[in-house]
Amino acid sequence: MCHEPTYARPVPRDAFCFLREMTMSAVAATASVSCGSEARGESFRALLVAQREDCVRQRQLTVAEDTASPGDPVVAGRAADLLRTIEEIDAALERIEAGTYGRCVRCGGSIPDERLEFRPHAAGCVACARSGR
Repeated sequence: MCHEPTYARPVPRDAFCFLREMTMSAVAATASVSCGSEARGESFRALLVAQREDCVRQRQLTVAEDTASPGDPVVAGRAADLLRTIEEIDAALERIEAGTYGRCVRCGGSIPDERLEFRPHAAGCVACARSGR
């Protein structure tokens, strides 16, 4: 059973369940993939594309809500967060094309599969993310 998180404004239950189920199935699908950077990138491409489509859809709903209640800082912040996530996903898809997906953009080290499974659009390794580099 899917439990939806509590937010200032209700989000359709189906959106949370869909994203959770899609993420879990993608993680299961990547569990048996080799760690080569090309194979790793290809295994995450479908997940990134699906997450991007979901973020675009959610942002469209948020922008429509902002039109209905202009000036709401929560709605404006949500729209900005979704746009930032879409841009991060686009950058991750570009790294797949360039063959650099799974490498930290700051230090060049390898990003662990566990981090990519949790956050497939991650650009940095854990050490760089912690240090704020």
